[in-house]
Amino acid sequence: MDPRSEEIIALDSALGSVDMHHLMSDADISGYQTVSVDQVQSFLASKGSYLANYRDPAFGNKTAATLIVERARAFTINPVYILARIETESGLIRSGKSTNLAKATGCGCPDGSGCDSQYTGFGRQVECSAKTFRNYLRDLEAGRPTLSGWKAGVSKNTLDPCTVRPANNATAALYTYTPWVGAYATQCGTSQWGGSSLVAALYREFRDSRQWGGPCTVGGDILVRYNQIGGAGGVLGACTTSELTTPDGVGRFNHFQNGSIYWTPETKAWEVHGLIRARWEALGWETGPLGYPTTGETATPDGVGRYNHFKKGNSLGSIYWTPATGAWEVHGRIRDKWAELGWEKSALGYPVSDEYAVTGGRESEFQKGFITFTASTGALSVRMK
Repeated sequence: MDPRSEEIIALDSALGSVDMHHLMSDADISGYQTVSVDQVQSFLASKGSYLANYRDPAFGNKTAATLIVERARAFTINPVYILARIETESGLIRSGKSTNLAKATGCGCPDGSGCDSQYTGFGRQVECSAKTFRNYLRDLEAGRPTLSGWKAGVSKNTLDPCTVRPANNATAALYTYTPWVGAYATQCGTSQWGGSSLVAALYREFRDSRQWGGPCTVGGDILVRYNQIGGAGGVLGACTTSELTTPDGVGRFNHFQNGSIYWTPETKAWEVHGLIRARWEALGWETGPLGYPTTGETATPDGVGRYNHFKKGNSLGSIYWTPATGAWEVHGRIRDKWAELGWEKSALGYPVSDEYAVTGGRESEFQKGFITFTASTGALSVRMK
């Protein structure tokens, strides 16, 4: 049943239609990193939203606007998209009511059943939604379909049913999250409320209703490195955030259209982008096993691959990428052994896995073998025949 009031239905009737094959652009999903908490707060108040005065006790009584912006930035997802997602899933933006607060974004809340308890609550819902969507995009950016089989350029049936051929990663990810079109894409011909087309239509309405974000600035050592690699005309493109403090409090960073530059007093400023950045992100950014970058992305001596080196405490790590293997990390004693053997020119070739646990130790897989580490044996390589 359509849960919307007559007033909201009338508002939605003026939204117009969207293209079911191109719901949103990739830039729509990852843009607007300069959206501020004050801007989101003002937007919520203008809509008479219950969230305008809500604070989440599970997140230190932070405001809803703060949680939307912080969690969106953490996963490089557009906060305005999060607003549209909240309205589509729970009606919390325009209703003025607290109903559905615990399942605000519908994340971990399958149709016909309750929400997973670990995702219940407003802040958890916002974080789950942003993180889940970033995971979908990570698969798509690596050339893989999402967990339910959506991929740009590949036709697939929705639950309406309609046959959709997503024009980009953003559209494929939207159908992974909500696998039906809904009434706001005329090609489908359904009158069913909701669906991914409503998310896209509401996003367009919210986006165009006011001026979001502001000018971002790049300065200091980050600016020096940015200019060294071509500035806005280089590999990173224009900035999407001003300089921010990293969650661990140690470093500083700027995000750009196509990557990031991270700086600490020890490691200095280095860029990370593309699938290497995606792997680093999947590992937990600077809080993961690799720490901060200590080089920019560099071509390997054999001319086949690319890499960034990293450092966390006294441990060194790297992410290596080739078209054939993808991007994988190697660090610590296993990395030391691989370096001793000759890196990618060794008999093992390139890594094809992240480091993982085995009985009594740790192991990494390479194209032609393995390196295993235990406390008793140290790091040993095994070459496959």
